[in-house]
Amino acid sequence: MNEKQKDKGLMKAMKEQPTYRLPSNFTFRTMQKVEEALLLREKKQERRTLLATIAASLFLILSSGTGLYIYFGDAIKECIRSTFLAGGQILDIQFPPIYLLFIVTIPIFMFFDRWMRKLYFKHHACRG
Repeated sequence: MNEKQKDKGLMKAMKEQPTYRLPSNFTFRTMQKVEEALLLREKKQERRTLLATIAASLFLILSSGTGLYIYFGDAIKECIRSTFLAGGQILDIQFPPIYLLFIVTIPIFMFFDRWMRKLYFKHHACRG
């Protein structure tokens, strides 16, 4: 008998509870929230990509500068010293390895630029 009273009380409470109705523009609001969440996620991803690109650029600059200093530090110091001591005379300085470094790195940077642009336009081409 106690269970019957509980069931009746539960049924009465369910009848008295107001029914929840979805607003007429429910799908619009839902889609608006989904779009806002996607835009926020995309902005965070773009910010991470930008920071990663900046970090990679700084690493490349520092490592190339360090490499140049390690391999050509004494030659560069001697060249600068002799240039200032020579009184402006034209010196016969040969640095074929550094030209080779530029010949190798410039195409690598061009390939990296092309690849990043391709990824960027592929990512942003879906928008209408």
